[in-house]
Amino acid sequence: MTSEYHRDTVELNPLPPPGQRTIRPSLGSLRRIARNAVSILTSDVLNRATTFVMYALVARHLGPFQFGQLSLALTLFYTFQVLAVAGLKTLIVREVAKHREQTDRYLVNGSLVVIFFSFLALGLMALFVKLMGYAPETSTVILLLSLGLLPYSITAICEGVFQAWERMHFIAMANVPANIVKVGMVYLLLSQGYQVRHLVILILLTYVGIAVIEWTVMLRFITRPRLQVDLPFGAGMVRSTLTFLGIDVIIAVWASLTTLLLSRLATETEVGLFSAATQLMVPVALIFQSVVMSVFPIMCRRFEPSFTGLKQIAEQLVELLLIIALPTAVGIYFIADSALLLLYGDESFLEAVPVLRVVIWILVLRALTTALGQVLLASLRERITLRIVAVNTLISFVMGLLLIGRFGLMGAAVTVLLTGMVNFLQHYIPVSKLLSGISVGKLLWKPALAVSVMALYLFLAQDQGLWVNILGAALIYGTVLGGLIVWSNGGPRQLKARYSYLWSGAE
Repeated sequence: MTSEYHRDTVELNPLPPPGQRTIRPSLGSLRRIARNAVSILTSDVLNRATTFVMYALVARHLGPFQFGQLSLALTLFYTFQVLAVAGLKTLIVREVAKHREQTDRYLVNGSLVVIFFSFLALGLMALFVKLMGYAPETSTVILLLSLGLLPYSITAICEGVFQAWERMHFIAMANVPANIVKVGMVYLLLSQGYQVRHLVILILLTYVGIAVIEWTVMLRFITRPRLQVDLPFGAGMVRSTLTFLGIDVIIAVWASLTTLLLSRLATETEVGLFSAATQLMVPVALIFQSVVMSVFPIMCRRFEPSFTGLKQIAEQLVELLLIIALPTAVGIYFIADSALLLLYGDESFLEAVPVLRVVIWILVLRALTTALGQVLLASLRERITLRIVAVNTLISFVMGLLLIGRFGLMGAAVTVLLTGMVNFLQHYIPVSKLLSGISVGKLLWKPALAVSVMALYLFLAQDQGLWVNILGAALIYGTVLGGLIVWSNGGPRQLKARYSYLWSGAE
């Protein structure tokens, strides 16, 4: 194994003792983090939004069955794209963020590695589809989409470098135009009577376009690497990324298990209804992802023997994500039927209302585990993460077999929620020990109190109309939460001083 990967060679830059530390907020650092978060969010929102547009339009034009076909194909693509990327993206972000002079070696050799793994993933995808015995039309849709694994994996390597260099706006530069074109083409194709397989071809072409744009940006603004193949270095990358690959593969299997069990124990229609419910959580998941991706490089640099800086960032990240997750979960619980009908326009999707009112609470658990999971990765505890996701996958499989086989859609919803609870406990215990305790109750009480007032409003104003309820709830929650935050911190100045630590010393 090359020395770049050995933990003993990790350069630590401990912060001065708390009594000697001078906090100097950097406006430039704050702006960079905000810009990076917005860039990632913009890119991911457009990518997921166009997928969501396809979901909604397929539901309106073609019904739950083809909606389920598209959902199943994208679920399997997500699962196998993890193998195609080979876990290298996280490794590249962490290593290049600390050793930018190694950018060329990681970029060239990482690209060659993912090309090999992409072809491996394509073969395994074809074998899986054959073993599952899907209908010919469904199999065609899945296998056609699988061709996008190669351009997607190459894109992931580029984006890992962009993230490590904290140039996330380059990711948006590639994704924004490609996805804008995709939105227009989705509408055009479906309005002309085309089917799901034609949309899949459009997705495939979009992946190719994004890969071309990102490589062009890489050569223009980051580096023009010499095409020198270093087999020992590439082999070292593979060995070093085995843990990340194991984590990503198991997470992908875990995330897709419920859908796959539904496709086997039920039909594509049930898959469509379940996906209709879970898609409503996608916007918040995107916000979570954009925030933690922007903060992760800073967490890696703040890794220190005492973990003081890492703990402070982690607590503030948990609090921020809870502030977002709680009102979203409560709000969707109250407007579940109206939201499904508005988005999909077909009353048959109202069968997903009970499912949505169960799975929506996973957002609160995800807010906690998303932040705590980054702590484990930044502190080089990825083996703990591997164990966590392996246990989650096993529990999800066993619970899914028992509950989905007996209760169908509701069994799938309960499986997701119970596995999420186990996932949170597995994250909280090791991170709490590592950071000498994290008080979730202390971080939770302000958004919990504010969302309780919001919930009371929604309960009393259910007949006021969807948009009136949404705007009123947002106004009440923001007002109450803002007052609580300022009051609990002793005033605006104290509040600014407390949170300035997150933005200081980012370099």
